[in-house]
Amino acid sequence: MRIGYLIDLHKGGYEQPMPTPQDAHDTMDAMIEEGIVAEKSGFHSIQIPDRHGRTECYFPGPQQILTILARETDKVAIGSFTSIATLMHPMLAAEQFSVIDNLSQGRLYVTMSRGFHPGYWQQFGIPQEKLLGRFKEAIAITQKAFEGERFDYEGKHYDVENGLLAPQPYQPGGWPIWGGGNASPAAIRRSAEYGACWTCDPFPLMKEVWDEQAGAYRERARELGKEPFVVLMRDGWIADTFEDAANQFGTHFVEEMRFYYRQGIFTHHPDFQSEEEITAERAAPHTIMGTAQQCIEQLERYHEEFGVDYFTMRFRMPTGPSMEAAKEQIQRFGEEVVQPIHRKYAAPDHPAIPEACRW
Repeated sequence: MRIGYLIDLHKGGYEQPMPTPQDAHDTMDAMIEEGIVAEKSGFHSIQIPDRHGRTECYFPGPQQILTILARETDKVAIGSFTSIATLMHPMLAAEQFSVIDNLSQGRLYVTMSRGFHPGYWQQFGIPQEKLLGRFKEAIAITQKAFEGERFDYEGKHYDVENGLLAPQPYQPGGWPIWGGGNASPAAIRRSAEYGACWTCDPFPLMKEVWDEQAGAYRERARELGKEPFVVLMRDGWIADTFEDAANQFGTHFVEEMRFYYRQGIFTHHPDFQSEEEITAERAAPHTIMGTAQQCIEQLERYHEEFGVDYFTMRFRMPTGPSMEAAKEQIQRFGEEVVQPIHRKYAAPDHPAIPEACRW
């Protein structure tokens, strides 16, 4: 059981005014610093989302900041959560990720997903038909590129003529690919087919639905001779009391949940059938929040009852808390929650984790 930290590339309210150049510079600096502090505080990995075309997004896409963090860190695993594989030609993406893998000396993993936000495809003039086909071809081309030979590929969506991935990944055979499907049973089972693990977003869970979804993933993974590995993202906050944590973090979490509710992400959940029903009190059971002991107990509950092998934590929403508060939170959560859990549980020995990071 290990815990990573996700750097949210958003800062500020949705559709905020365009950042000033100084604000952009300072915010980028602060986001990079979050990754450096996360490593020093004991987190096992640093994870980066893929976002574009919004005034509250300061690093478009994961590759740029991952390249910087590959040089600024020494031990942590670094990866995307997720990389939207339908936004660029897969050979271009593979080239960029291969640079990151080499700079980090084999600490990279890449969560690949089809994506869900239509604004991202619109940003680049990409048609929104046949996205699944485009995604499957991206996986196939990436895996072919790992072989280290020139190759041709003629698909319905992508072509490669005399292609070569150079330099080759630092990790022999390529970096681990994490599955990014949450939206449907087919997407979850597909994660087992192309990925070394299955990742789940930080939305409210229903145990019976989770058991069905995770069970389908595990069944398919075992059919393919793979050892299942489940990654769960959660939002949270540590404080002296649960009430303090809820006051400092709850309003921001609620605003984020309401944004995704409007996207239709978790409208099926019986506790959240309207935006008005999304409150800090109702959302609290779906976070990792409270005192250090409460946070540890919540993580261990997900590990024991839900079978989660790996956690991704996030402490900052677009609307807040502030960058300064998030930095302090990374340090405190790392010292009081992450480090004790890492001491208690054995290091992961699984293909989903880069070999250099199995500590």
